[in-house]
Amino acid sequence: MATELVQKLLADVPESRSTLVDCVTTPNEMTSPVFSLLNRLIETFLGKDYDLCIKLCEPLLDITWEKLNTGHWKDVHVCWRHLYSLVSLLKGVSQVVITTSCVTDTGSGALKDDLTNSIKTFDMGLLMGAPIFGNVLSKMSVYVHNYLDTYLNLQLSSAESFPLNQKEHTSESDSKIKPPYDSVNHGFVIDKSDDLENPENPPKRQKTGTSDIEINMENEIQRISCPSMEYFRKEFLLTKQPVIITNAMDHWPAMDKRRWSLNYLQKRAGYRTVPIEIGSKYTDDKWTQKLMTIGEFIDQFITTEMKSSTDDISLRSKHVNPVGYLAQHQLFNQIPELLDDILIPDYCLLGGTGSENPDTSDACRQEDTEDVDINAWFGPKGTVSPLHHDPKENFLAQVVGRKYVRLYSEAMTPYLYPYDGFMDNTSRVDIEHPNFSMFPRFKNATYRECVLDEGEMLFIPRKCWHFVKSLSISFSVSFWWK
Repeated sequence: MATELVQKLLADVPESRSTLVDCVTTPNEMTSPVFSLLNRLIETFLGKDYDLCIKLCEPLLDITWEKLNTGHWKDVHVCWRHLYSLVSLLKGVSQVVITTSCVTDTGSGALKDDLTNSIKTFDMGLLMGAPIFGNVLSKMSVYVHNYLDTYLNLQLSSAESFPLNQKEHTSESDSKIKPPYDSVNHGFVIDKSDDLENPENPPKRQKTGTSDIEINMENEIQRISCPSMEYFRKEFLLTKQPVIITNAMDHWPAMDKRRWSLNYLQKRAGYRTVPIEIGSKYTDDKWTQKLMTIGEFIDQFITTEMKSSTDDISLRSKHVNPVGYLAQHQLFNQIPELLDDILIPDYCLLGGTGSENPDTSDACRQEDTEDVDINAWFGPKGTVSPLHHDPKENFLAQVVGRKYVRLYSEAMTPYLYPYDGFMDNTSRVDIEHPNFSMFPRFKNATYRECVLDEGEMLFIPRKCWHFVKSLSISFSVSFWWK
């Protein structure tokens, strides 16, 4: 079986030196020594000296890494991204060839570790480079990942015993999700009154299914079941009114026949390397990022949190672990197999201007949906996206779990104290613990709010400020479109 894997990988690598060189657009941007080293690397790979090939890859990757991380990303010439992808391709394939030639198919730890490293090599090319040869790096990662899963009996570690939906694993102490702030501090309220039993004093706040999370009914975002495109355009898109759309995701495979679970995500993508945000939110001083596999992320931040929910609360309080978050990552470009589990909402075809007669032909649909930015948001209970706005229209689709969302219209910007400079789309106000002495106008900011449930899609208009906090283990997908 290892031979079949190698044959499959090599079949997708061009055998022509000129074809390999030509994938690096405008190589004249490179210095002569770099271009000479690249030519030597290609000749070595085509000559099947895979050990030397790996050695030659290292200085090229170091040089390219430095180029990619100097100055602003958009100002880096694309040839360096293509070069990083090409070198990653040749290195990763060489790693697989060497590994499978030295270790038999016995499911050994050495084979597993070495092939995992080759997947990381391909993924680094996907993360840092640009697509080459029909996104061949993605294919390579899938080939090796499927081999590991099929022939080495991928162990799901602790994740195997936990569903992604945590409803069945809620301890008594966690049955009430305590709100992070109260009404005095411009936030959640714990309603301890007995209004439901007093018809003369009807409740003004609606319970959301978790006893301590309540939404002010006057501020609650409207829900509507699958509106027509024309109705959505007129009532919400053109008027910049947020709305929750229900019953529009039921046909997604991720919600039905290929329902997402920890087991499923491990099986599909457990060895894939992704960037993880470490820290409560990106505005904190201690916030950082770390590359790790999805399997490592699940073990360290998801199943650990799930297990702790069944432990004694006094024991949990002694061990405060940092929050990890797979946030705003184009996971579906990196792993197209997961893209097959979701569907781009038809409303994205309208465009941000809300065209009165959207062209829904297959050709136009493909063109329009290619302009949609799809991001994954996967993490444990308690992940936070601080108050900010985005430059595009946004659908936030809740595939797993629940999130609290608060929205402030663009008109509220003077009350929200944006940062200066490159973070001018982010508010300086910590809305969970607002400092009214420092930000007095924030008291006058009006907002809408909701708890976004599994299977619901929230339309967030362009430049609408939004704060998001997960109330459980959560997987959301955002669709940004113009």
